Amino acid sequence: MFNDRDLGLLGAGALAAVLCLFLPFSFAGKVVTGFVVLVVFMVGALLRLGPDRVPLETWLTRKARFAWGTRKFVNQREPSSLQTGPQPVSDAPAPARTAPTDFRPVDLAWEDVGIYPLVTAFLAVVGIYFSFWLAQGGADQISIYFRW
Repeated sequence: MFNDRDLGLLGAGALAAVLCLFLPFSFAGKVVTGFVVLVVFMVGALLRLGPDRVPLETWLTRKARFAWGTRKFVNQREPSSLQTGPQPVSDAPAPARTAPTDFRPVDLAWEDVGIYPLVTAFLAVVGIYFSFWLAQGGADQISIYFRW
């Protein structure tokens, strides 16, 4: 199903979104900020990078280890430049060298995490925001529609 890492990220995102209620913004600003934080954490939980589809922190660890690691250089010439004597002449033009395609696959692990934990975290945050809105005067606003 899913692992503890994904569940931990979803829970941390939901908690961070709820803590956005303490920001000094209007209620609409708190809602927008909270849901942006929640979506960022959800994407972080789902994101898989590299050709072997590893989580973000594993991919960053590999990149950092490669960037800070020592390099091994080999001082050798190309085999074609080692030939001595006349080079054979061909009528075909030499193929143009192009830069290799840099393909870095990015994937979202829908199969690993599933939709249920995402929806659960989303609905929990929506419920807490709704309760907060009711406590801050939303009940008075709703009661206007029920008065005849």
